Amino acid sequence: MRPDVLVGPSDWLIEQFGDKIADELWTRVPEALSTAIDREVHAHPAMTQTMERVLANPRWPLPYEELVLFLGTLPGAEIISVPRSVYQLVLINGHVVVPWCYGQSARLSMRDAEVGRSFGRLARELLRRFGPPWRRSPVEAPLPLDAVDEREVAKICASIAQIAPKPEVVIAGYAGAPNLGLLRACLGEVKSTDNGTLNWSHLDDLPLPPPVIPRPRRMQFP
Repeated sequence: MRPDVLVGPSDWLIEQFGDKIADELWTRVPEALSTAIDREVHAHPAMTQTMERVLANPRWPLPYEELVLFLGTLPGAEIISVPRSVYQLVLINGHVVVPWCYGQSARLSMRDAEVGRSFGRLARELLRRFGPPWRRSPVEAPLPLDAVDEREVAKICASIAQIAPKPEVVIAGYAGAPNLGLLRACLGEVKSTDNGTLNWSHLDDLPLPPPVIPRPRRMQFP
């Protein structure tokens, strides 16, 4: 195990979610993200280059779906979704968990990734509504016009806005590649600096799920 991965949930995670939920998040978040990548790879095994773009696309639906499946059964969890939308989120103990593909290399922790640069429309809007006050960074890539995405983001954010007290946003970041699977998984919370830019206030590198060892084929003799 990498030295930057703790043997169990950090004090921050326990403080935010409690002992039992923190223990579950510690393992379920990376399992959910790993399952999402594996599902995509098995569904399109010959589309490696295209799949790299799919994994980095903020509208890729599988991370949202798997986080709901893995976390939605936890005590007190609430699933937030809108009909016919790729977006579905889990609210746990006043925190909305949002997936984000920050890279494709195991060498880069989310701590070293530039906050907000590759966030999709949903993550940006959630942080603007429910996160710390911040202003757009000059390096933040402009988003393409997408009426469908704008409409879906507005609907799910409107649903979250009805929750009281106002929830906080937790980023479930991950690095992954089609031929290697999940490479790193993190949970983090952002803060704004004095000049209004975003930075990480807390971040945990999570342990990766153990590799799945295929069962040997049973040999058949005539």
